Amino acid sequence: MYATLPATSVVAACLPADASLAARYASVADAPVSLSLSQDGRFRVYDLPASAPAPEVTGCWRREGDRVVFAPGADQDGEGIERVMPEPLTQADLAAVRGDGIETLAQAVDAGLLPAARAWAHQARQAGEPVRVKVFESKLGLAVGEVKLVLRLAGGQQIEASPGSGDGEFEAASLPAGAAVTAIGLRFPREPERMRWLTTTDPTKLLYLIDVDALAVGVLPGGPLTLIVQADGSLRSDTPDRIHFKREP
Repeated sequence: MYATLPATSVVAACLPADASLAARYASVADAPVSLSLSQDGRFRVYDLPASAPAPEVTGCWRREGDRVVFAPGADQDGEGIERVMPEPLTQADLAAVRGDGIETLAQAVDAGLLPAARAWAHQARQAGEPVRVKVFESKLGLAVGEVKLVLRLAGGQQIEASPGSGDGEFEAASLPAGAAVTAIGLRFPREPERMRWLTTTDPTKLLYLIDVDALAVGVLPGGPLTLIVQADGSLRSDTPDRIHFKREP
């Protein structure tokens, strides 16, 4: 019903990780890939082949028993969630669909001829209108799953939004008059005890669009990316490619 658009982010901090594993590693391969685990909880994969989508991958890592769990992109502000603002609708958009009783942008949106998200994301809520939120994953095109979404209001109240008709769509209708949304919290199924918060600077919008990084928040099929710690201190995956990283001297 709404729209999906890419997002950007800025650098933030990871949590300190197991110092005994902090080191540089190289994969056992004809063309080795390098892995750096820092004690501050950051990781970096580099020396990737030219065919890779990006020259390096960064994020946060942590140890859980005999496994190292990676969250690519989690070193970014918002911990894998990002507010998106689409381009507003223009008269040029209206001109492309004008006719048969369609004379305004609102009429074109109501008729489904123009995307509602491009109008609602820039539109202030009127009295009695619900707050709408669309959560989506744009990089891999995955469904976001059973996310719990909470709105924090200016007075400190927290209200859980109800799921809408489509995947990742939420609405909160029973808000106090003049309620101002100061932050949006998301809780993902893999980490039910953890809330990720995104601050809003325009507290009375009709629609908020939130892009999710599937790797950072763990909504990938099969769960998060992991390597198993071996007795010799090396790291090996249990996936079919059996990638193996050995610690460098």
